[in-house]
Amino acid sequence: MAIRDSVKALADLGFTNLEAEIYAFLLQESPATGYRIAQAIGKPAANTYKAIQTLEQKGAVLVEDGTSRMCRAVSSEELLGRLSREFELRRASALESLSALNHVTVDERIYQIRSKDLVFQRAREMLADAKQVALGVLPGMFVKEIAEELLGATSRSVDVGLKSDQALRIEGVDVVQEAAGSRARNSFQLVVDGEQTLVAIFDESGALLQAVWTRNPMLAVAHHEGIASELCLTLVSERIEEGAGPKRLGRALASFRPSSATTGFAKLKG
Repeated sequence: MAIRDSVKALADLGFTNLEAEIYAFLLQESPATGYRIAQAIGKPAANTYKAIQTLEQKGAVLVEDGTSRMCRAVSSEELLGRLSREFELRRASALESLSALNHVTVDERIYQIRSKDLVFQRAREMLADAKQVALGVLPGMFVKEIAEELLGATSRSVDVGLKSDQALRIEGVDVVQEAAGSRARNSFQLVVDGEQTLVAIFDESGALLQAVWTRNPMLAVAHHEGIASELCLTLVSERIEEGAGPKRLGRALASFRPSSATTGFAKLKG
């Protein structure tokens, strides 16, 4: 099982199955000749020799400069460290090249997001862009997906308010808890600066049913107003149940975050 998992892990990094098998074998049996490797993994010698040559070019295998041509795998730490450095260099190069092609335009279309991973990637990007206020509905089962970005937003003095089906404790984030069984368990929502908004609906198992994202300012401002109202009303309801007096109720009502104070609203007016 360990060998199979290792081969798959290497294949996921761009190695062919044969290259992955050879490297995994050599991690356990170095040094070895190409012939011995071919016999051990049950592959044709010619194909094995060719794959060893490719592995040598990739820096995964060292080959003795002699008649026996003994092969030795470099350590997995060394290999993965080098692959990571190479990826970062290629990523930086791609970012520089692609950035030159970016053409920023006002796009108010509504886009479908069809995978759970992309929903939370979009949410992380939205929070990274936040400058003023971020409001949302966050099911407790998804907290880990954006916790780091929530903390990053508050560290930049972004006002972050959330409603959840669980009693969340996130430093700097204003969280109100809705009653158990509420739609907060199945609905993930986020609106940032009244400029962009994301809504995703999940089933009870956490599988994505539907999700949309848009930079339409009218929809974003309306969504901001809706979530701000929910947060305020939930807090007021809590205070009433606690028997709060007029002053505490007044402070709860003052927690309302009007959309008119957002940059999205200013753009909508302009």
